[in-house]
Amino acid sequence: MGGAGVETVTILITDLVGSTQLESRVGPIVAEELREEHFGLLREAVGEAGGREVKNTGDGLMVAFPSAAAAVSCAVLIQQRFERRNRSAMETLLIKAGVSSGDASTAGGDVFGMPVIEAARLCDSCSPGQILAKEIVGHLATGRGHVFTSVGALELKGLPEPLEAIEVVWEPAFGSGIALPERLRELPATAFVGRVAERERLAELWGQTRDGSLRLALISGEAGVGKTRLSMHLALQAHVEGATVLYGRCDEDLGVPYQPWVQAFGHLVKEAPDRVLDVHVERFGGDAARLIPALRDRVPELPSARGNDPETDRYLLYAAVVSLLEEASKREPLLLVLDDLHWADAPTVSLLRHAVTAGPSMAVMVVGTYRDSDLSRDHPLTALLADLHRDRGGERMKLAGLQTGDVLSLIEALAGHELDEDGCALAEEITRETAGNPFFAGELLRHLMEAGAIVQEEGGRWHVVGEVAELGLPQSVREVIGRRVERLGSDARRALSAAAVVGRDFDLGVLLAVVDLPQAQLLDLLDEAVAASLLQERPERAGRFTFVHALVAHTLYEDLGATRRAMLHRQVAEALEELCSEAPGERLVAEFSEVIGSAGGSAAILAYHWREAGHLD
Repeated sequence: MGGAGVETVTILITDLVGSTQLESRVGPIVAEELREEHFGLLREAVGEAGGREVKNTGDGLMVAFPSAAAAVSCAVLIQQRFERRNRSAMETLLIKAGVSSGDASTAGGDVFGMPVIEAARLCDSCSPGQILAKEIVGHLATGRGHVFTSVGALELKGLPEPLEAIEVVWEPAFGSGIALPERLRELPATAFVGRVAERERLAELWGQTRDGSLRLALISGEAGVGKTRLSMHLALQAHVEGATVLYGRCDEDLGVPYQPWVQAFGHLVKEAPDRVLDVHVERFGGDAARLIPALRDRVPELPSARGNDPETDRYLLYAAVVSLLEEASKREPLLLVLDDLHWADAPTVSLLRHAVTAGPSMAVMVVGTYRDSDLSRDHPLTALLADLHRDRGGERMKLAGLQTGDVLSLIEALAGHELDEDGCALAEEITRETAGNPFFAGELLRHLMEAGAIVQEEGGRWHVVGEVAELGLPQSVREVIGRRVERLGSDARRALSAAAVVGRDFDLGVLLAVVDLPQAQLLDLLDEAVAASLLQERPERAGRFTFVHALVAHTLYEDLGATRRAMLHRQVAEALEELCSEAPGERLVAEFSEVIGSAGGSAAILAYHWREAGHLD
């Protein structure tokens, strides 16, 4: 949402039928539990459909959407969720929903204008379980699989003229009935921005999956760059469309064979209709129970697994897994997300290889995420990636940081209004400091708010009163960066810490004079840091390096003790004087001013390092 001003939005308003009589019917304690359940179901649907909750209306929610199709999908999803819930509930909960689109004003996170009034009046006019919408909503959402019927012109309270309205036709979600995995219900509070090309490509692959073709997409990038968030965005959209969504992830150093498969298929077996499991067990007996212990809970008379040697056991297990995927995807397409594959063991990757090559006609899409900086040459995923590249199989996406405009949109979404000139400058600074890493940007922004560098004025508007450079780093960022550096070893940390004293950009010659390491060993350490996405080589000149994130340099610098930091500053100053002794003025500026970060000439460069060296003269 933007700031104060007029923009086109679609508003959804819901209402719980009979809420005022609820407490007298069931008592205050049960009534409160039912209200909490009611809002939980609403917010789950809103999160999946990509809406922004504007406010709680007491008996429902007011939600804003950037598109009419998303609002209609959310309204249908809400009714389906409550219909499914009511099948086995003692107390029935019924929902009414009104939808309208048009120009509205926004201020302080709230929305005002005719779409809000119209949606509220349409909601009031609904029968229990009904969705009414303004006619224009149907035109805007045409072609998205929704069905509408005209209800004519309605006389609505408070509106000067009758409103042409339609009813959104929905059916119970009998389908697979498989709930969204819990991990994917944890929709982050921040808005999803950027990644337009990536989202479009994933949507294209998902369309091919819906047509019956198995597809694989592997998303790579550094920690915090948004790999899981991108896959989550696709998963939520697919689930809104009625797909089965499964999720599993690898954990660092846990060492559980097939861990993400166990998680994903455990959820499938728990939620799958009996017919899916009956067909599977008839064909494969208990072969899959080695991987999915929950299968025995759903099928008490499950036969024992076949096979009596490791190779046979693995062959039967893999065949059973592929068969279960195929059976589960026959009625609705299936999306499987395998997260953090850089921590995957060999069996996990082996099963992935088998699954994506064994059933090309299945309506299944597998999305895997991994940190390419964490893959060694002997990692099992490295071999799979090489094979996929050679065979031109699968889709590989490498995510970079967000652009300044995307970071600005992220901040404006959190603020609930457009930013002024100071806010735009803040977005540029945060982008520069974080290289557009969404996690780092979000954590740094929260840190600025907690430290008082951003204050919320009366009316809810944000005002920037401090500088990013004046504040320390949030602990969360320091911990993430610290773990990445520690993986390279103590020598690498020592060299990178010295480089951070030189500056975000540094020269190999200066670093060699400061760090007591042979040139070949130092180059190897820098190469490892480049592979880990901590450094980049400057392409315009050999021997020049830069920290990918200013935050990495800041973290290493701040983690140094005061005495060691001062000593390193003195060593840098002495190295610069030595390296530039032949022409200390002109050459120092020409050769090193860029990598030291000073535009004030040789005197300013040396003065900075001698000043930071303190009393160690």
